[in-house]
Amino acid sequence: MEMIVFFEDKDFQGKSYECKGDSVDLHSYIHRCNSVKIEGGWWVMFERSNFTGYQYIIGPGEYNDFHHWMGFNDCVRSCRIIKNAKGPCKLKLFDRPNFDGQSLEMTENMKSFQENWPRREVQSCKVLEGSWVFFEHPNFSGRQYLLEKGEYRHPSVWGALKATVGSIRRIMEL
Repeated sequence: MEMIVFFEDKDFQGKSYECKGDSVDLHSYIHRCNSVKIEGGWWVMFERSNFTGYQYIIGPGEYNDFHHWMGFNDCVRSCRIIKNAKGPCKLKLFDRPNFDGQSLEMTENMKSFQENWPRREVQSCKVLEGSWVFFEHPNFSGRQYLLEKGEYRHPSVWGALKATVGSIRRIMEL
């Protein structure tokens, strides 16, 4: 069963809210989020309502402090379940917008994107199978961007202001 439990305070203390599906506005249930328990599924939490703002992608487990999910602060205002977290993963990257230029196909995580790509930029991509996370920096750190199955003609389509990618991770059920 897919479920995420939000807690207003660290170490699973304070007011809590159990969520079993997508929620466009968590503010009516909790005012801040300092810890989270995920009892099933992979989730993307957003800093703002309506699935906007910084994204935090987290899987099953307990996170007793917002720093443990790489949160910038205790503000979580919306969330949704990630689909396509089962089965194979396949991604095709392009160094120019609209699926043009050099391309790279991948099926595995890439801890340091620059080691395998002449540039640190991805201008467009196609998620052929599964779901993936682009990280702003190497070693799966910095801002996160969820990319589910589909086509992304420009970085703004996946929510990025810049085309910089430092590392890439596929999302897989454990």
